[in-house]
Amino acid sequence: MKVKNMNKKEETEIKLEGFDAILKAQQQEYMSQKHLLLAGIEGEAKTGKSGLAMDTNLKTFYLDCDVGAVPTWKTNHNSTNRIVIYNPNAKDENGDSDPYKTQGNIRTFIAHVRKQIEGSEEPILFVWDGVDSWLDDCTTYMTGMENSRMRPYKPQKQQEWHQRNNPFKTVIGEAISLECHRLFITHTKEPFRDEPAKAIWNRVDSKLHTVIRTNQRMTIKGSQYVATIKSSKYFPKMVGKKIPFCTFGNEGEVKWDGILELAEMKI
Repeated sequence: MKVKNMNKKEETEIKLEGFDAILKAQQQEYMSQKHLLLAGIEGEAKTGKSGLAMDTNLKTFYLDCDVGAVPTWKTNHNSTNRIVIYNPNAKDENGDSDPYKTQGNIRTFIAHVRKQIEGSEEPILFVWDGVDSWLDDCTTYMTGMENSRMRPYKPQKQQEWHQRNNPFKTVIGEAISLECHRLFITHTKEPFRDEPAKAIWNRVDSKLHTVIRTNQRMTIKGSQYVATIKSSKYFPKMVGKKIPFCTFGNEGEVKWDGILELAEMKI
């Protein structure tokens, strides 16, 4: 125990020797870094989130935790091989969700994408669709799958929340560390009383450079999907901008405009 305490004391001491070189190396690394998209899209179901994520010319690896991307891929993108969709959700022998195997599947897909990045000279986009679905899976870690199925459970202790948050953050962190364009998608909770609907990020949004919110609004001529730029560290002038990106006419006509800045990874 004394050795461990000594190590902690040494690690927390001020050490100026050689620090100038460390600082200089970090600055050079920051200057040489390429601008890669690190963005999130939040919104209610069926408000065009998947459509925006697929609306690029990049090779796209699409992690479909929500199991809802295939119809958009088939209908609007002609089942293009430019987009590779993977459903990681695993079932046990009883047909119930198995978050442990699901976690392994997600990590395997991320590792696969990492290999593709290393072997490619072209830019790559990684999409995680269903951050909130992954959080639901991790919630069962708090008492184990069997207990959570048998009865409602309200965690009391900090370490019980840790059992949920640690795997959630660890796997999300592996995805964020990919050296390619990255886009994360999540749903919003139902509004409570007078509060607006809140996105289910579990603090993932604090790591993102850009956050886009989608919603549907009614017009005289029909309805529209509208994106609002909530934040953009690299392009702050875009914050607050509202962009109608898909219009549905009363006669059944559909016009897709997309978001040019997102399609070109300039947001």
